[in-house]
Amino acid sequence: MASTALQLSDLDRLTEEAIAQIGGLNIYSVNSAEDFVNVLIYADSGTGKTVLSGSADAVPEMSPVLFVDIEGGTFSLRAFYPNCQVVRIRSWKEMQELYDELRRGDHPYKTVVLDSLTEIQKFSMNEIMREVVEKDSDRDPEVPGIREWGKGGEQIRRLVRGFRDLPMNVIFTALVVDDKNQKTGKTTFRPSLPGKLAREIPGYVDLVLYMYKKDIPNPIEGEPVLNARLLLTSATEEYVCKDRSNNLPPVLVEPTMRIIYDAVHGIKHQQPEDIGD
Repeated sequence: MASTALQLSDLDRLTEEAIAQIGGLNIYSVNSAEDFVNVLIYADSGTGKTVLSGSADAVPEMSPVLFVDIEGGTFSLRAFYPNCQVVRIRSWKEMQELYDELRRGDHPYKTVVLDSLTEIQKFSMNEIMREVVEKDSDRDPEVPGIREWGKGGEQIRRLVRGFRDLPMNVIFTALVVDDKNQKTGKTTFRPSLPGKLAREIPGYVDLVLYMYKKDIPNPIEGEPVLNARLLLTSATEEYVCKDRSNNLPPVLVEPTMRIIYDAVHGIKHQQPEDIGD
């Protein structure tokens, strides 16, 4: 049986001719890179990260959108963005085939959404353990060893790097996990991935955004907006976030991919000035 390791390689996203060479390697202007968005949105279940990802369908620069559905949770898209298209992945081999097709570029999609990395990691480990048990029936499929954890971690690293470097916009989602430091007692909220992956994967993408709900003031009508969806874009002592564009406000209220895409490219949308602490 073929290995479950997803064979992903980086793509060169530069489109202009090299301006020089050094050591036989091409040198490009930093402005010659394709202007794609790659983002990781993490949140509690039910917060709206799938609908936020689907809002890319309302952005001409990002549409059409292909959802890679691992969770089986795209039902929420039907009412808001019914034109999003979904592919259901049931094996690591299918994941590889999808990646290869997207890399070849013979498709109409401008954005791919992987929903979610938390489930993809579990999916990867399940496949790894299935192969292990096929070779050794005495192994418990629910108890991965050090080797399996290492292999699974490398699969996820390759997957994120590979999809990130596709010549298109890429949106990853994940659940949130609280990581408490036993020495300091400090709790940090991160994307829900095991071990080192929770710290490493945010470094692979340009935007890491935490989505949450909160009651906020309504400066126009006076009454508070209940369960408003907010998006934290700047790192705090508690939350892992990142904005390499340096163009996003610290918090976005009722965010959409239109607002995010425009902000990254220097176009600002009006936001409430005071949303409370």
